[in-house]
Amino acid sequence: MMAPSASFPAQSSTVLLGKRKERSSNNSIVFHLSSPPPLPETTIFSGNGSGKDTAAGSSFAPTEKVIKPYICTFEGCKKTYAKPSRLNEHFRSHTGDRPYVCITCSRTYLRESHLQAHNRSHLPNSARPFECDENDCGKRFWTSQHLQVHMRLHRGEKSFKCTEPSCNASFAKHHQLRSHICTTHSPPGTKPYLCEHSNCSKSFDTNQKLSSHMKTHDAKRYSCTHPSCMGSKGVNALYFQTWSSLQEHMRIAHPPTCPHPSCNGRIFKQQSGLRLHLKVHDQKDVETQILCDNDSEHSDPDNDRPKKRRRGGEIGRDWACEIEGCDKDFKSKKGLMSHHKVSHLGRRNFVCPHESCKRAFGYKHILKNHLDRVHAPETSDEDDFTGSNSDVPDIAPATFDIDDITGVTYRDRSQQQLLDKDFLCCPYPHMDTLLSASDLIIEGSSKQCLYVFRRAYDLRRHLKAEHSLEVDKEVVEQYVRVTKKDKSTS
Repeated sequence: MMAPSASFPAQSSTVLLGKRKERSSNNSIVFHLSSPPPLPETTIFSGNGSGKDTAAGSSFAPTEKVIKPYICTFEGCKKTYAKPSRLNEHFRSHTGDRPYVCITCSRTYLRESHLQAHNRSHLPNSARPFECDENDCGKRFWTSQHLQVHMRLHRGEKSFKCTEPSCNASFAKHHQLRSHICTTHSPPGTKPYLCEHSNCSKSFDTNQKLSSHMKTHDAKRYSCTHPSCMGSKGVNALYFQTWSSLQEHMRIAHPPTCPHPSCNGRIFKQQSGLRLHLKVHDQKDVETQILCDNDSEHSDPDNDRPKKRRRGGEIGRDWACEIEGCDKDFKSKKGLMSHHKVSHLGRRNFVCPHESCKRAFGYKHILKNHLDRVHAPETSDEDDFTGSNSDVPDIAPATFDIDDITGVTYRDRSQQQLLDKDFLCCPYPHMDTLLSASDLIIEGSSKQCLYVFRRAYDLRRHLKAEHSLEVDKEVVEQYVRVTKKDKSTS
């Protein structure tokens, strides 16, 4: 492709920090570049093959489209680039790789240019080359574009105009225009950054929060990594839009299960419980191997009595008592602290509830044994005859209180809790503070709800379960925060 000819001025110029600038009287380091000789006239060929003579300095706009052969291979991404280096930079946004690290504050970036721009923040203000010439200003900037934007403020220019037909307001900065549109031309409570997804009217204070919210609209944001859900021939992989829905699927379809045959597929509620349980299996295997080795080395045919094993085994007792003369060791810090409080501090926090006894014990299981042995309910001869000595324990008959059945006990306890500033009462059916006028349709009973709560999370779940009301999380949190503040100040 032929380039248009250009003529250069005969006089010399000065280049300062990569920008063409007039020669100044300061002592900055500059590079003196001499002007090249004038170029001869050239011929620019048209696209149809016919040429015509054009004088030097003519302009020519190329019509050929730039070819971008490097295509992003990430699923759902259609970006293309003209250089492989640009494609590699873009692909890091999918993989999360941030190889450029600031040596001062350890912040990481996708591109080297971003790191170079960040490094300027660690330089002094005097290092900025572009200074405002206005009186009593003295502000400095890294680029001429930033300086030009700043100069518009001195000239009083307001280039950001409201797009509403009936509004002539204009502003000097973009964020001022966004705030104006939210407060003047949008429903009350609208924030500057609005979600453009269909059936979603949420708005946010910052662009970062909006970007995080947009991920919730991705139907394939999370996927189940279990082999049965990864997808195969004729079976599609399972995807979930939210993290909570994925966790619910994992709890129902793939609960944590012990793989050891001796446990017969024992299921746990959480992965942490399974990890602790597997640790017990590992310790048992190690301890069994050690005992087998010791038995083979120190076998005594005259004494076949097996050695008594400690409860929980000998492996993993990393918490030893530091009191002089005490050789106790435990498998957890909690066990060590309980031992220290009971054995060395003499604490007896578990007291028998019987008025005639009131004995105190250091451990809860000892108190339970005491109640079963000393204060067990007496049995009749008929019970003994029918088999009261069997291994099946007797179940005491259930007792009912009329206050518990009618809810009087809960009401009294709730009234006592409301004396605390952290407890609030459910506002149902007076929901005008939580629901807008369009959503304020209350069906059913209009009786005041007696539910008492402390957290916004509990109120939101209560409204959904008991009153079938879906209230936005941010609205409930704001209501709880304001109501607690008013209650504490009153």
